[in-house]
Amino acid sequence: MKKFYYLLTLIFVFCIPTIIAGFFLSNFISLSALIPFVICVTIIGSIWDIWATRHGKKDRVWLWQFNRNDTMGIKFLGLPCEEYLFYVVSSVYVIFMWEGMKLIISKGTFQVYFIVIFLSCWTLISIIVPYLFTPKGEKFRD
Repeated sequence: MKKFYYLLTLIFVFCIPTIIAGFFLSNFISLSALIPFVICVTIIGSIWDIWATRHGKKDRVWLWQFNRNDTMGIKFLGLPCEEYLFYVVSSVYVIFMWEGMKLIISKGTFQVYFIVIFLSCWTLISIIVPYLFTPKGEKFRD
């Protein structure tokens, strides 16, 4: 189960809220603008991640790595497949939330206001709960 930790985190923190937001906000999103944005973010983020993880311990300023125990172990260009999913779903989630905020400001739509608040709380709780229930010795460990 531990090897699915990153994937489960992505599902709860980003995928579920993105699906819910998409259900309510998809009429206000231009796919012709969203798709190139997601592709650009994924390419730029992936290049950065590939460099940062390959750079590894070669320098005093060691950036980061992915814990093999928390990922499925499937890699592409040295990055876990979950990382590419992260770029896609987090980009879409951010755009949906941004567009939701714009709708709230421009039209004051109560339904959208409720959705944005609910999804923000969902994301926060999805991040905090696993952290609170992780055994003390396992926090911040490779």
